[in-house]
Amino acid sequence: MLENFQLVAIVKHSSHTQLRRIPLHQELQDNLATDWHIQYDTFLDGINEIRFDPGYTPAKQEIFFLNGFELPVWLENQNSLTVTNLGSIGKDDTVFDSVKGIVAFARNQNGQELVLFQRFTRTQVIQPGRFLFMQSDTYTGVDRPALMLNRKLSAIYQSDERKLLFDSYRNVNTFLPLDDFYKEASEQDIREILNHERLAPENPEEVATNPDQWTRKRFALLKHSGILDTFSTDEILTRSEGYDIEIQIVKERVVFPSDRRRVKKLLQFLNEELFRGAITNTLYETNSKKKAE
Repeated sequence: MLENFQLVAIVKHSSHTQLRRIPLHQELQDNLATDWHIQYDTFLDGINEIRFDPGYTPAKQEIFFLNGFELPVWLENQNSLTVTNLGSIGKDDTVFDSVKGIVAFARNQNGQELVLFQRFTRTQVIQPGRFLFMQSDTYTGVDRPALMLNRKLSAIYQSDERKLLFDSYRNVNTFLPLDDFYKEASEQDIREILNHERLAPENPEEVATNPDQWTRKRFALLKHSGILDTFSTDEILTRSEGYDIEIQIVKERVVFPSDRRRVKKLLQFLNEELFRGAITNTLYETNSKKKAE
């Protein structure tokens, strides 16, 4: 069982983030320590750690890792001993809708400090009048808001190694700042990419204005990859052969189309998200950037 188990809520306001202790009765604290230990073991059981890559979606037995991860200021100096000094969430019902994550501080059997995270959403706040439970053969309700915990961890921080393990960028970014490691391209980012010396955009205004999330992500990946800086126009044209994509060259620049279908195809190609099957030679789409061993 995890030792010195303490439960804390991550409360995010518009201007700041703070931790609020969740006071527990001893029996509940012991039960949760056992349950979260099981979640901890399940999270790590048989997994393959993949260095965080925004272009890759982890498979079932894979999780991302970030080495040397610096915890945010509101979290960096906390451990299973210090969090007992935090203000309690129990007497302030108004903060419940601002809870973005639940954190368990504890120590494993080797005395290593662990920080275990669960994502938390508003749907996990049980409001009075919406929850019924049986007591002495009669259903009754709750007179104060209650919190419903998940059954699965979203992230683990190993303090000694300063290592963050997590299952999903989108889930974890709601309570831990991961923007420095990955951002979707802004309109200005897209305009800058389209202005690259390798590209000749047909209609940069149409492409850069109100792109969908998929397109923003692929532009961010393209900027991150450095493909346009590394390969010449001729090399890009040559390597497009066999990928069912028409690369047009104007004044030694790759024409960047404005039609959405063609934009998608070109971004997939430039981000190396198209491949042919080794046996059937069928052209496939993939978002996996994991290198083959």
